[in-house]
Amino acid sequence: MLKRINYFIISIIIFEVLSFIVGSGTHFEHYKYGIMLTIISINYVVLKRQSKLRPAKQYQNLNKRS
Repeated sequence: MLKRINYFIISIIIFEVLSFIVGSGTHFEHYKYGIMLTIISINYVVLKRQSKLRPAKQYQNLNKRS
């Protein structure tokens, strides 16, 4: 789910950059970009920690079974 949120935010940022290049201007205020980038970075940290915890949890489950 967090990856989908990241993809959605990145797609919004890409759309805004493309509209700025074309000359339409941007539709968001700058603080909204900051919020979206903060969400992406927090999601990245959470996903990175989850991937590190999966092998440890699997190892603990194996110990409980035996």
